[in-house]
Amino acid sequence: MKKIQKLCLIAALGAMVTGGSLFQGAPAYAATTINVSATGTTLANAVKSAKSGDTINIVGTVTSGTINVPSGVIITGKSGAGKVNFSPTGITGKGFVLNGTGSTITDLEIYNAGDNGVFIGGADITSTGAGIKNALTNLNIHNNNDAGVQLSNGAADNTLTNVNSHDNCDQFGKTDPKKRGENADGFAVKLGSGAGNKLVLCTSQGNADDGYDLYAAHGAVTFDRCKAINNGSFNTGKETIYGDGNGFKCGGIDNKTDPSNPVAVAENHVLISCTATGNLGAGFDRNNQTGVVKMTGCIGTNNKLGNYNWPLTGTPSAIGHQITFGKAIIDGCTSTGGGANQLSGATVTNSPTVK
Repeated sequence: MKKIQKLCLIAALGAMVTGGSLFQGAPAYAATTINVSATGTTLANAVKSAKSGDTINIVGTVTSGTINVPSGVIITGKSGAGKVNFSPTGITGKGFVLNGTGSTITDLEIYNAGDNGVFIGGADITSTGAGIKNALTNLNIHNNNDAGVQLSNGAADNTLTNVNSHDNCDQFGKTDPKKRGENADGFAVKLGSGAGNKLVLCTSQGNADDGYDLYAAHGAVTFDRCKAINNGSFNTGKETIYGDGNGFKCGGIDNKTDPSNPVAVAENHVLISCTATGNLGAGFDRNNQTGVVKMTGCIGTNNKLGNYNWPLTGTPSAIGHQITFGKAIIDGCTSTGGGANQLSGATVTNSPTVK
């Protein structure tokens, strides 16, 4: 009898070591799809009930306030021609906010937010480990009251693919009309954004300020086949609001993390086969970047302040004294039309038209 009991105990231990169990375990969570529409479940209620792995499917046009997207949730409009009108956010509220990890927003039209259409990051500029490894794919983002897409406050390792951010303008809520148009970029990867963010086949067009702004980014950004077209102004129908209008503005000075101690942040951004066309500022602009920015196979065409603006030295207003910048690399790029290029702070190779 003792021998039989011993054999049973050995068998039980063997089952547990090899991953088995003598007892029925709790079933794995089965991901579900939650449909959202103007006449059915609201987007806010869908998000409240969604768990990691779930899909929220938006059918037709829905109107919503700010949506804080849970980690691991997919929000899509692919099967229902989904659109999200964020006009209830007023003149200060964001649209989608992703402060977590591994979420996806795909195949949607996003517009009319009082701030960013999509924001990835933490609660403040000192946050870390927030806004990690999220994906934005096949999005049409427009007419928001700040940058269409912004990554800040620790946002890292996020991938944006085929996102079109256009006609964004910070026209509401500013008492000084001279300050309108100064923040609404197509894409703002700035203010403490982390490393590993990548933009692929994205387009920034007709935004009041810059196409892509990397002001005070704390991590190198990769741009692959992205476009910046006709940025720097926005016509409201009553007036034209103007911003800086650079195509790719590559950042470099951080005077926000510690305003009493502004610092030059050296980041080695990479631009591959990107195009800057018809922007009111420079096409590819240093903007006080002390890192080594590499541009390969890029095309600058008819940008008003030059297709390539890479001086060797400058005096950033935030620092108040002259600094020497890192020498950019311009390889296999072209330049056609536009204002005069500034290339004293760049090494130009295989680019006979860039001069």
